[in-house]
Amino acid sequence: MFYRIYRSFLTLSIISCALSVSLSQLFLLLSFVFFLFLPEKPKLRSQLVKILFLFYVWQLVTVLYHFAASGFDFISIKHAFRDEMKDIFLVTAFVTVQGIKHEDKKYLYKTFFIFALVIVITGFISIFSMTRLSRLISDLYKISASWPYQHHYGKISDVNIYLPIGLMNTHLTFGGLLAFIFPGFVFRLYDSWYKKESLSKISINAILLLLVAIVFLFNNARSSLLGALVSTLFGIYILIFIDKDISKKMLKRIGIFILLSLIVVYTGYKTTNAVKRVVDPLFGGEKHTDSGRTFIWDSTFPLIEKNPIFGIGSGNYQKEIEISRKEKEKEHKELSFFYEVTQRGHAHNDYFHLTAVYGTPQGILYLLLFIGILYTLLNGNIPKEIRFMTYGLVGFFFSGLLQCYFQDDEVLIVFYFLLGYLNIYAESNHKNELKLEG
Repeated sequence: MFYRIYRSFLTLSIISCALSVSLSQLFLLLSFVFFLFLPEKPKLRSQLVKILFLFYVWQLVTVLYHFAASGFDFISIKHAFRDEMKDIFLVTAFVTVQGIKHEDKKYLYKTFFIFALVIVITGFISIFSMTRLSRLISDLYKISASWPYQHHYGKISDVNIYLPIGLMNTHLTFGGLLAFIFPGFVFRLYDSWYKKESLSKISINAILLLLVAIVFLFNNARSSLLGALVSTLFGIYILIFIDKDISKKMLKRIGIFILLSLIVVYTGYKTTNAVKRVVDPLFGGEKHTDSGRTFIWDSTFPLIEKNPIFGIGSGNYQKEIEISRKEKEKEHKELSFFYEVTQRGHAHNDYFHLTAVYGTPQGILYLLLFIGILYTLLNGNIPKEIRFMTYGLVGFFFSGLLQCYFQDDEVLIVFYFLLGYLNIYAESNHKNELKLEG
């Protein structure tokens, strides 16, 4: 009984990641509670588990260090868990997935696919909606003070086009979710083609890829696009050099498909202002936020230099970056305006932010987590369809070069669900290795 309830809440949590962060976290909490009551608990022994354990242990160590440094003032603890440490709960998504039974692994795969479908469908609808889709739902039961409209791109023919964000609140968050699912649709179409499935199945997968590509292009979160590109190239590398599935003939077909896609985009670029506004930033056209990253990075580096081991502490970034920024203004008075107006809620780079807040050991552990994921995908004997579904984990670490996606709970919860799903197979392989050694 506990297992069925646990599985139901886990399913609802994964799917609702595409609908509402509050709902997804509520269902995650419920699924984790019932996971604790499962009669058989999984034994977690993989390298990914060990790295994650050290990752969060170090975060807690830095919290205790700064608690002691503050004279044991509990306000420092409060600030820590109000800011970066508040997301530590989301790692339960990784743990909770481990309770799924062997016979339900395919069921979980279908759950992730439904989540991906919801992202694509809501994203495509939002291209044509002046009002944020989330507001259409929230306004049914509460009065919201947030801005109700989406960013208008222009028109294609007589149709108004808006920046798609699905049911999320920002296009960057939605872009982060798209980066997770995009490689899956690419390789789903490839697999359908490779297995010579029915024309109807290939056509459906082609349409889904086209839809997600359109949504992703109009979403225009370049950090996420970079991550999705890296994930896809990584998957192609495995197919060519490890699986040895892609022949020269297949590469030519893929090349023709990409060429045709570029021709369609170029035609849209030349004929419609909406597509032009989308494509320009991808090829050097600067957005107004671009230069701000360099100023916030420049202000973050001194924080890392002064606090190399334990960092500035969770909850202290806002305060410390203001001090650092003011000092930079004094050093470069001619650039004081740019230091003043740049967005500084976070470092706009996961590696810089984590290292500044928790110290250099945390930055190293974050890189080790990335290496652990690469190693698992390259050497873990993971089934193809699972690899296709989890390739987005690789790109996540490249998207983080330009944004703080690790600080975005709507994106991070999906990261941990997918990482947990990958770890199920890593654990299975680990058990098989132990049996062989025995």
